[in-house]
Amino acid sequence: MSRPSVVLLVWAGMLAVLAVVLLAWTRSALENGLLFGAAAVTLLLAALALLAREPRRRVVPDLSLATAVTAVGAGLAVAGSAFGTWLVLIGAGVLVIGLAGLVREHA
Repeated sequence: MSRPSVVLLVWAGMLAVLAVVLLAWTRSALENGLLFGAAAVTLLLAALALLAREPRRRVVPDLSLATAVTAVGAGLAVAGSAFGTWLVLIGAGVLVIGLAGLVREHA
């Protein structure tokens, strides 16, 4: 069994138990249907995860400084809407540097 399928199976079981417990409190078809439906869909996803093949090897690194720089640049640019144009420009510059690093990583 793959790890994602085990997690999904446990989650489906927890949802099913909560759905059964909910039957003691309410007989609302909508509420019970939503919770039992969520358990059924999660069980279906667990079955699909069991059938999934091994993922192919990643060609990009798991950790990337360029990704962090891009995120910081975007955050600075957004924060600049409250603090002024000067911060938007600094954020845009940092964002461009981060995007250039991402392009270099993927090339």
